[in-house]
Amino acid sequence: MAIKFKNQLKGKRLTLKRTKPSLKMAKIMFKVIDENRKHLEPWFPWPKLTLKVEDSLKYLFDKEEETEKGKKIEYGIYINNEYIGNISIFDIHDKNKSAEIGYWLSSAHTRNGYMTEALKILEKEAFERLKLNRLQIKIDEKNKASLGLAKKCGYTCEGKYREDSFSEYFNEFVNSVVYSKLRSEYKKR
Repeated sequence: MAIKFKNQLKGKRLTLKRTKPSLKMAKIMFKVIDENRKHLEPWFPWPKLTLKVEDSLKYLFDKEEETEKGKKIEYGIYINNEYIGNISIFDIHDKNKSAEIGYWLSSAHTRNGYMTEALKILEKEAFERLKLNRLQIKIDEKNKASLGLAKKCGYTCEGKYREDSFSEYFNEFVNSVVYSKLRSEYKKR
């Protein structure tokens, strides 16, 4: 049976809203991505594939198939009804009770603790309601902000995948660092 995801999760300052496929959501996402290309391109391949609103709409429909199977859930991050980025749980493995987390935030909203709050909101959902046992975050070794977030939120560095992907932005193979948190570690906090 596929997982039934909540449409909205609330924090103190933020609301996470499920990114359902619609032209309105595609326009909102595209606008923020388009305004943040320079900020996002070092860490993600998809900004250069997101050239028009229709690209965002196609992504939303493709992603929704995984959501319906219970393998992925993505939330837009909102502050005062303003969309400022995304956070998702993906590659959800039923038997192993594990998944990966990914996220991005508009440059105008970094360094305000918003992603820390969004991650804590999503962790609570993952560990308490979805009953996952392990969450992991795979981060480009050069992405100091994301590495800092994982450490700040109590994730344990498990190791490095050496030159595991090619970065068109840096025009070289890059290392990824894997951080994880277990439900038992979450409960202790």
